[in-house]
Amino acid sequence: MKNVFYTISFMIIITVVFISALATVHEVSQERVAMMSRMQELRSRMYAFDLLPDSGRIQIPLTATTADLPWNSARVMAWGKTIQHRWLPVPDSLKRYLAGSMLIIGDSVEIFIRGNLLGRPAAYGFQLRGRGLWGTITAFAAISADLKSMIGIDFTHQVETPGLGARITEEEFKHFFRNLDLTCFSRTNEGPCITMVRNKTSSNLQVQTNELQAITGATLTSNGVLAMMNTDMRFYIKLLENSLVKTPLAGLKNNE
Repeated sequence: MKNVFYTISFMIIITVVFISALATVHEVSQERVAMMSRMQELRSRMYAFDLLPDSGRIQIPLTATTADLPWNSARVMAWGKTIQHRWLPVPDSLKRYLAGSMLIIGDSVEIFIRGNLLGRPAAYGFQLRGRGLWGTITAFAAISADLKSMIGIDFTHQVETPGLGARITEEEFKHFFRNLDLTCFSRTNEGPCITMVRNKTSSNLQVQTNELQAITGATLTSNGVLAMMNTDMRFYIKLLENSLVKTPLAGLKNNE
């Protein structure tokens, strides 16, 4: 009986010690983890809005991800305090555009707004959500205030195959989204407006098109991103066309 008592007592003591240690580490690191998560979120938004490090046009390696860029933490946090956001009501008439989308939308949706020197919107940002090969893909996208072209995109969560589908996070894939032609979404209510090709010879910054470059060997991931673009982008553009966000917004300042 004594051996059993000692064994149980030892297990209880060890359990208490380890639980206490884990609780202490969690408590100490909680604030830092939250700050790092916030920093990652803001970097993705800045990248999508084409606000690159050091306020300049840097040469980004094709294999680089957003986290690889030389961000200035103080500037990122300062920008995060200036970006505006609004919750826009979603009319029932627009909810049909969510058919086939993985977005979870209630009666309203959050839109981020980058302002200009005149206090008017210069660009809008919002979350996209699609289906990848192994799980959900989420992204933050930014489009011009006239709703005609895409400014950029960053993929904030994905569990795709490393070296294949996971390459959606790399510059080689993402740079084709810059200046992507979105005018089709305003002209039509039905059908895909964005297409994906195997070999795109020039970027949309050089020659604007409605085409993206697919990732070789990652067909399902590429198709998931394409479907996400065609469903979610149409919904947001229709919502913005019918909203009051196009009017001057009080207190909206240039946040470059």
